[in-house]
Amino acid sequence: MSATDDGTPRAPLDGGPGVPHPGAHEPPGPPSAPASGRSPHRHRRGRGTAGALGLTSGLVALAVVATVVAGHRAGDRAPAGQGATPTVSVTTDGSLAAPARTGLDAASGQSEAERTQALRALLAKRRTAVLEHDAATWLATVDPGERGFRDRQRTVFGNLRDVPFADWTYRVTGTGGTLSASRRAELGGPAWVARVLVGHRLRGFDTSPSYAEQYLTVVQRASGWVLAGDTDGGSAPQPWDLGRVRVVRGDHVLVLGTASEGALRDDAAEADRAVQRVGRLWGGSWPRRVVVLAPRTQREFGRLLLRGTSGLSQVAAVTTGDLGGTPAARAREHNDRVVVNPSAFARLGPIGRRVVLTHELTHVAVRASTTSTVPIWLSEGFADYVGYRGTGVSRRAASDDVLALVRAGRGPKALPDAADFDPEQTTIAPSYSAAYLACALLADTYGEQRLVDLYRAAATAPDHGDTHPDQQLEAAFRSQLGTSERRFTTVWVRYLRTLAA
Repeated sequence: MSATDDGTPRAPLDGGPGVPHPGAHEPPGPPSAPASGRSPHRHRRGRGTAGALGLTSGLVALAVVATVVAGHRAGDRAPAGQGATPTVSVTTDGSLAAPARTGLDAASGQSEAERTQALRALLAKRRTAVLEHDAATWLATVDPGERGFRDRQRTVFGNLRDVPFADWTYRVTGTGGTLSASRRAELGGPAWVARVLVGHRLRGFDTSPSYAEQYLTVVQRASGWVLAGDTDGGSAPQPWDLGRVRVVRGDHVLVLGTASEGALRDDAAEADRAVQRVGRLWGGSWPRRVVVLAPRTQREFGRLLLRGTSGLSQVAAVTTGDLGGTPAARAREHNDRVVVNPSAFARLGPIGRRVVLTHELTHVAVRASTTSTVPIWLSEGFADYVGYRGTGVSRRAASDDVLALVRAGRGPKALPDAADFDPEQTTIAPSYSAAYLACALLADTYGEQRLVDLYRAAATAPDHGDTHPDQQLEAAFRSQLGTSERRFTTVWVRYLRTLAA
């Protein structure tokens, strides 16, 4: 994500507010249902002057922010009043995994198992329709009497026709609450709301499904159960819910979204170059396949992140993804998405766009080749370090926002934590700069390879059970650098003062 001290966009690093970054993932499983309005990313950081970074106006610090969000699309908590529920999975072969607890009204004259089986049949048909490009089958699952919903479903199906899906799946996680009396009267028949995770895999890129939560209203008609809506709950939009999705392939990337084809091609070219830059420092132990989402507007960007407009002007891009539950799964299952904020991105010059996408792809590479999380300052600072590497932008120019605070006697005394990267709580650019300078100092003192070794050691899950990320990093400081984080922090504070002088 990206931000500037004065609210103008900067080159994003990774992340957004309120969500774990690669160093603060929540444990996954199959993803839980998300609450609507959830914020999926974490952080940004401020960077050098407009001239140094090639920005188009004003003196702004470039903030590069990228965040891998645990269960971003699948969600991180159940809606108010809902507890955990059994999961019903429509599997690849169409079989039913487990019964759902539905809480339906008794007017249908059917048992819960029968209603669940009917839902299973609808979802299996929809899966087939997507994979076989069969619009008639897709629409056959929709209530003909709900004309507005049916028209939207026809449009959505058309919007996704060019997306290269390897699979499309559903997981029913429970009910979505009770319909109001007026809504039941409007539907005119026995009805209930199912809470469903809709998953998809993109061919050649995803090794595990990317999930989004939907609340599907199911109503009984003379012909059987059909879908009558998706607005009786906080459904999470996907790109095809926002408009016609265009698709552009690069050598290493797949860019898709509602933006113009020209914008998608520009993103693909820059992301391909970023893959090479990341690989030169981090190494080749990651798939080097990246999916970039390119919405048309900042509003669409916010909708994809389940966020309002607050703080979005600070964010140029974010990285999201669902995390596997075990260390082995985290290293094996990939479905990350780099989401670009077109409004912020358009205000960046060539260097700013380079830094932003390289920062984001660093998060993708790290997550694909490590098994544990690290403290956020290391995650964001390292991504910024890789982003600025080779640009010719000086440390002072890239970090003038935090150095200004140091000169004013308000500089940081501790390495930044998660709250310092939350754009809804604070100006995040100085925190990105502070984290960047910490990693730059490590590279200057010990060499770039030792910086990489420190990260890899801190991001490797121990064999003997869970260890807190702070403890793992402390152990890595001692094993890789022969010092402690506390001693390093003292040196880093002095380094900030030296640069600010």
